[in-house]
Parts: sequence; structure tokens; C-alpha cells
Amino acid sequence: MAEPLIQAFPSIEQRIKEAPRVSLFLDFDGTLSWLASVPDEARLDEQTRETLDRIARTNRIVPAVISGRAIEDLYARIRLDGLIYAGNHGLEIFGRRLRFVASGAVANREIVGRISEDLAEELESVPGALVEYKGYTASVHYRQASEADLTKVELAVRSMVASASAHVRVNSGKKVFEIVPRTQWHKGMAVHWINSHLDFREEVLSIYVGDDSTDEDAFGVLPDAITVKVGDPSATLARYYVPDPAAVHRFLEWLAVTT
Repeated sequence: MAEPLIQAFPSIEQRIKEAPRVSLFLDFDGTLSWLASVPDEARLDEQTRETLDRIARTNRIVPAVISGRAIEDLYARIRLDGLIYAGNHGLEIFGRRLRFVASGAVANREIVGRISEDLAEELESVPGALVEYKGYTASVHYRQASEADLTKVELAVRSMVASASAHVRVNSGKKVFEIVPRTQWHKGMAVHWINSHLDFREEVLSIYVGDDSTDEDAFGVLPDAITVKVGDPSATLARYYVPDPAAVHRFLEWLAVTT
């Protein structure tokens, strides 16, 4: 089980201060932003945005935001040019002269789009169910749906995906089903790709902070990193945890001051 970040802070502080360069990876919803009832309501508060900007201007830390949101949506909610943005769970990446789209995402884009359209039509009668097509992936949100309709939502999603199971799969998240291309690419692979393409000659220390099941892919492939789960620490591959986005904001403020 992960240990509280605050209890391990002296050793973490030492590692960060001794590292020549640091790559900082942050999820958005539930990490930088509090979870919203509907995706469009999620906001990054101005103080946190200013803190990220200060971090991005340092010479030692390269911040990246890695999210299930489409990359255009992610950038629109942050609008800082010094960051790296990884959207659709890392399938697409841009910023700081980097640009990447996973080949499996491109190959299956039309299939994901068709499934999204069919699901939107099938779930139109379910109050609170929302199908969000994001170009390379899709999300079926049910945070506002009633408990009585959850089985119907899940059956619809899994049935639709089963018809194209050679090309796409379903991941379960916090009150959401993610429909993603069947590829080996995930957030952890995106982290490795970004680290390998940073123009660093020195050894890099990575910090990864996230709250959802898709972040576990990154926690699992970063054994030497500072990995932080936001929320329940009982079942995570992260080494540390913080309770909520407010604690994440305090950690970022400390980074901005001390580096």
C-alpha cells in the first residue's frame, strides 16, 4: 500500500533537489482539477495555472499534463505554452517541439467514431449518460445516471465493443467506460517516449501524479520514479499518495518555490 507523501517528504525533497533535471507528469481530472459532474465543467483554477507556469519557466523541471481528454480540449483548459500535452491517454502528444500520434490510434479512428455514434443513439434514452467522442478514443460517462440504469449502460458499451473487439477494448474508470484502440500504447509508454525525446544530457528524475486506473499503467513502468496516487491508496502501484487535488496544488507550489 502507498505511504503518505507528507511522511516521506524529507527523502523525496532530497531526491528532487539532487536531481539534475526533473520531468513532471500530471493527470488533469481528479488531479489538477477536481472531478466535475460533467466533463465540460472541469476547470483549472488560476492560482494552479500560475504555479504550473512558474514551474515551466525553470530550467530543471519539464511539466507535462497527461489525460484521457482530447489534446485540443486539454490545451484549451490550461493554455500554457511551456508544457507538454499528452491527450487520449497518451496516444497523442505535443508541446516543446514534440509531436506524436500512436499508429494504432490512427488506424482505428473510424471504428471508434462509429461506435461512439451508435452508443450515443442507443443511450439517448438514458438520463445522465453521456457519450464523448475524442477523436482517437471515446468515453461513456455515467456519473449523473441513476443506479438503476448502470447495467443498461455497461451492457450497451460492452456489446458494442465486442463487435469490434479485434480493434478496440473497454477500460473502466471513475464513473466512466473508456473505449480505446487495441494497442500496446498507454500512459506509461507515453511517459517513456516523452522522457526519451527531451533534450536532456543529464539523468532525469520523473514524478508522476494521477488518480485514475489509467495512471496505474504509468506507475507500473516507473519503479525509480516518484509516483503519487491521488485518493484511495489501498490498491495502487504508486509509492506515495495524497488525499485530493488540494494536496497536489500544495505540492506544486512547493516545487515552484524550491526549484
